[in-house]
Amino acid sequence: MWQVVFYVTPATCLVAILTTVLFCLAVERLSSRHPENVRSIARVLLSVWSLLVLAATVIPEGALGTDDGKIYWLPGEGLLYGTSGMDASEISMIFKQEAANALMFIPLSVLAYYSARRPSLYVVLGSCVAFSFVIEFTQWVERAGRTADVDDLTFNTLGAVIGVLAVSSASFAVARLSAPARRPAHSAGR
Repeated sequence: MWQVVFYVTPATCLVAILTTVLFCLAVERLSSRHPENVRSIARVLLSVWSLLVLAATVIPEGALGTDDGKIYWLPGEGLLYGTSGMDASEISMIFKQEAANALMFIPLSVLAYYSARRPSLYVVLGSCVAFSFVIEFTQWVERAGRTADVDDLTFNTLGAVIGVLAVSSASFAVARLSAPARRPAHSAGR
């Protein structure tokens, strides 16, 4: 499943973000007419996406308990201190992996927002951060070919923030476009 990282480029990241904004605009319009349907569909999609994220992040890559259980606590540790002896393609792969982490959490935050009865951007963001922490903790506990890394938590959170910004931007835009036009006040002297 990690091979998807090969397709992460600045262009694919931009396309993903623009697609998310367009998706949010469409869902905002639809949810004004059919809120329960939108919520039900979002819950199903959130469940499926959450399972995909878990499959991509916590399924062991080796036997349980075989790694040293190291946690990378220092932000940027892999790039700042671990690149000696790496060629440009290996360093590029680190950037692509972090971008993929962010992209993975954009739909998660969007679907979490639309699946809630009374959505709160802060609760959605907090839930995504907690989910990311659980993933990293699980990777650490498993010690099975995956590494717990604060950078993953950081980029997952960045993805959740991008998703929340897409939702709030779409909500604002649809509210502005749906509001009746204001008439300018006429002066009393006319």
